[in-house]
Amino acid sequence: MKRPTFLVFAVSAALLGLLSSSQGVAEAQNRDRTGAPGSDPDCTVCHNGSTSASASFEVVDAVTQEAATAYTPGQEYLVRMVIAGGDAASVYGMQSTVVLADGSNAGTFSAPSGNAQLENVDGRHIVEHNFSSASNVFEVNWTAPAAGSGNADFYMSAMESNGNGSTNGDGSIPATLSLPEVGDTSGTDGLAMAPATDWARPLPLGEMWTWTAPETGRLVVSDLSGRVLEACDANAGQQLDWPAQAMNVAVYVTDRGQRQTWKLAGR
Repeated sequence: MKRPTFLVFAVSAALLGLLSSSQGVAEAQNRDRTGAPGSDPDCTVCHNGSTSASASFEVVDAVTQEAATAYTPGQEYLVRMVIAGGDAASVYGMQSTVVLADGSNAGTFSAPSGNAQLENVDGRHIVEHNFSSASNVFEVNWTAPAAGSGNADFYMSAMESNGNGSTNGDGSIPATLSLPEVGDTSGTDGLAMAPATDWARPLPLGEMWTWTAPETGRLVVSDLSGRVLEACDANAGQQLDWPAQAMNVAVYVTDRGQRQTWKLAGR
């Protein structure tokens, strides 16, 4: 009578091992757990240990390696997914996608890094780990969608794991990033993108733009190709100035995560 019990236990353990496997849940379970609209419950369902780790996206020009604050339709970028800090994890994993407002795929993925793979779940493109990775960085090439697509919204369910073969002690961390299309002025006065706050706009001052930061944060100014022209951290009340040359996009993100974007025409 003990043998069937042992077999049931062995099968259950094997299934648990599959659910926490190094293959990635799209490959192992055919599940989208990215956290994007319409996805299955994310990885916290199983990997619900406490963690101090953080996860983030970095989108850079594939040629210049400069950070992109907006995407140029049809251009190729490198998307870097980074899991930082944490509780001395031994291995890392993640599952990610990028979609438009209607939930459809935003552009296409290609050429994942050696610790990642491309999958498809019910038509949605996904990049995920292909084994338990000792590296906390995953990369994939991303070709931006066609003109007029609107914001590209990135979603990731990241994980730090103690590598003990089960979900016990593993932590799951969500991350998101919304990247606007270059030159998108829908719903605005034609000069500024839709604001997240009521901050004052930068003002022209001779050959410069000038603006005062309302609180601590970071300013990034780029041209319409996404090339970064200026980037600096600022304190509350600090005056920021940058050249008023041609058309550029200024983005200010506070330490609290509030974001304001302006499209500025140089005089």
